Amino acid sequence: MKNTKLTKVIEKFSKSDLKRLKEFVHSPFFRAGKTERDLFDFIYKYAPDFSHKKFTSEYATSYVFPNEKQDNSALIKTQSRLLKLIELFIYYSFKNNNLPEFESVLMKFYDQKDLPAQVESAYKKFQKKQEAFPHRDLAYYYNQLVVEEQYSDFLGRKFEDGRGDAHHQKVLETLDVFYLRQKLINLCLVSNREQVTKVSYEVMLKNEVLAFLPNSKYREIPIIAIWYTAFLLINSPDKSEYYHQLKQLLERHDNLLDKTNKRILYTALENSAQVVFQGEAYYAALWGLYSTQLENEVIYIEGYLLPTLFKNIVTVALRLGHLDWTETFLEKNKDKIAPEYEGREDVYSYSLAQLYFKQKKYDDVLLVLNQMIFNDIYTKMDVRRMYMKVYYEMDYSDMFEDMVNSFRSFLHENQHVIPALHIQAHRDFVNVAYNIYRTMKKDAERIEKIAEQIADIQILPEKTWLLEKLERLSNF
Repeated sequence: MKNTKLTKVIEKFSKSDLKRLKEFVHSPFFRAGKTERDLFDFIYKYAPDFSHKKFTSEYATSYVFPNEKQDNSALIKTQSRLLKLIELFIYYSFKNNNLPEFESVLMKFYDQKDLPAQVESAYKKFQKKQEAFPHRDLAYYYNQLVVEEQYSDFLGRKFEDGRGDAHHQKVLETLDVFYLRQKLINLCLVSNREQVTKVSYEVMLKNEVLAFLPNSKYREIPIIAIWYTAFLLINSPDKSEYYHQLKQLLERHDNLLDKTNKRILYTALENSAQVVFQGEAYYAALWGLYSTQLENEVIYIEGYLLPTLFKNIVTVALRLGHLDWTETFLEKNKDKIAPEYEGREDVYSYSLAQLYFKQKKYDDVLLVLNQMIFNDIYTKMDVRRMYMKVYYEMDYSDMFEDMVNSFRSFLHENQHVIPALHIQAHRDFVNVAYNIYRTMKKDAERIEKIAEQIADIQILPEKTWLLEKLERLSNF
């Protein structure tokens, strides 16, 4: 009984929703049958966890059909009818109240009953609702298109003064905006996928749309300007101009976008920042983007953070020296790492170890790392780097050398599992760190060679820390 589709739906309701659902099921307006009402009452008695030993199909059948022979098929049919009633409740209770169904139905009714003044009134009410609509999303433009077409049809049939013909221009423009917005969003998503995967897409009318937009009046519409600029940012080698344009558009028209679309656009900015900015300016730019998203909670997906994003935020904050902020962030968000991610404890623990390292609490770093069994293979590489750094800082020579050998073995054993780019980057880290460790203080010639080695490596984890250690040898 607990694993039926019906109970899986009901267990997702809050206590207040369950109370409203009970009123709904028992309302004479919807005319639920006695068996459906009785079955709901039986389920309601054991909701929401349904852990009671009497919550079984046998007890449910006895409750709903007390004077009849046990018949599982009758219970199944009743469950099906009750589920349909509950889905009707979901529709009425959880649908977007901004949808134009109410005005659209009124317009249709008044049109059929030959009440043109009332049609006009319903149309004006719809326009006011659109003005108050929270975002210029798919629903907004779809709603506009549906009602404008309905209103244009009404004008064409009821009036012979050309009002219907004139209004049809608005229908065409509404359709254009609806289409262009959706086309641009999908072009952005497709471009991203094609850049990170080997999948290619056949996009009809792509060239025609891109040729039409530069000199089009539709670029003056903020939502079109936003997505067109995002497309240019994603696809242009020189990203600086479009990066700043998109950032300004986002700041200016923040209210037009829902959280999902804001995340897509901020991700485009984050991915492009490494091309636009260099050095510390890159981390400062990321910090600004992350801070804005945290402030308006755009960064959360259903209240949770993606683990990679969690790690990136901590890394950037620590890089810029925001230690107190990071400590608060970790405490506030430790339970907000996406629960479906098995390594969520690993992410939090490693991030805490990073904070302790920046605070020079090296014993605390080792305490955190030694208590955890890290499962994610990339986190295992992060942890080994952290061990090497701590052993170096604490001058634990034997343990440092043991970790160097252990790390090299790990990389060799996993070279067919981890992408070659990551393997080489970490091999370079181990080699450079070991060379620094083996260098005598003020050995200018060797220090210069290591500095040249670092400069020649394109991707080098912990580059800033390595350069700090090298500079320290020079200044002794």
